[in-house]
Amino acid sequence: MSVLVVFDLDGVLIDSRAANYEAFARGVEALGLPTPAEEAVVDLIGLSAAEMLQRLGCPSERVGEIYEGFVKPHYLKNLPRLARAVEGAADVLTQLRQRGHRVVACTSGDRALQERALRQIGLRDFFEDMQTPDDSRFHKPQVEYLRELLQRVGHEGLVVHVEDSQVGLQMGLDCGVTTVFADYGFGKPDPLQPHFRIQKLSDLLEVEHVR
Repeated sequence: MSVLVVFDLDGVLIDSRAANYEAFARGVEALGLPTPAEEAVVDLIGLSAAEMLQRLGCPSERVGEIYEGFVKPHYLKNLPRLARAVEGAADVLTQLRQRGHRVVACTSGDRALQERALRQIGLRDFFEDMQTPDDSRFHKPQVEYLRELLQRVGHEGLVVHVEDSQVGLQMGLDCGVTTVFADYGFGKPDPLQPHFRIQKLSDLLEVEHVR
């Protein structure tokens, strides 16, 4: 039976810790604020860029300016140096496709950045579609954000959703899909309860429904 596997990207398939930290730190510094601690930035990954900047001290009226002028260009410029695929990512995606499953992405990241990151680490061709904030007026954890993707790809069967953030996990649970939390990623599921938890990406291949 074909399953639609929906992946979050940052922390689940893309090791973007260094890239995100450098880019958002540059944005905060452009505001004249002290350079944030790495964990202060990493703990926010999974939220939209706008919400990340605001939580890091950026006034809402300057979010667009700081993101477009500092965060985004720094990320794109330094991506080849900093982005990595999570260990085993290409093999896991290959096996999912060989088993007849469909693979899509649902991310809070800007489309240009995510497309560039996936191509840089050699994973873009595994995905038949991607939901980003550029495609919707909704965002995580709003359930409509995921439902738009499911409707667009026309999948009515079983959906397995792989996440590493509370906002993403909440969205999947509210949507009624099978949720898998990546403990190796950036976030913690508590107090939410996913259906499955994995310690490394290759564990996904042993999860019920995708075996």
